[in-house]
Amino acid sequence: MGVLHAPESAYAKEARKWESQHSQYGPPGRPYVYQPYPARMYKPGRIKGIPCIVEAMEVTSEAEERNAVSMGFVAGGQQAAMDHLHAMDREIAELAANRAYTDRRMTAQAQAEAAAIDDATPDHLPVLPEQPKPRRGRPPFSKLSTSS
Repeated sequence: MGVLHAPESAYAKEARKWESQHSQYGPPGRPYVYQPYPARMYKPGRIKGIPCIVEAMEVTSEAEERNAVSMGFVAGGQQAAMDHLHAMDREIAELAANRAYTDRRMTAQAQAEAAAIDDATPDHLPVLPEQPKPRRGRPPFSKLSTSS
């Protein structure tokens, strides 16, 4: 069981001096000053296709925050992280739809290659991966000479 201190007591008056928010001792004695760190960041993702928060971490400086953002974390709370995930999904879907529209103007052989790549993955592909082109012309000198 905790100890109760009357708001008029010396202890409560001293505790009020250090508080920046209302507490059990009464109104605050110093103004509230915003401190951006430590901050909680969330990484949105999907588990079995269901959007959710995959991971969370606490950052204590601007450098740590930049590092976390580069790893896919989002500042601003869980709802901001989920909004970011949905925005990324919309952007990928729009890019994939634009690619599907432009694929109609490709040759039959190129359409067949694109269809084969699309069938190999369950995700939207906003851009087809670049295929290596066969080298034209004479082979390099090292392949011409077989004797040393």
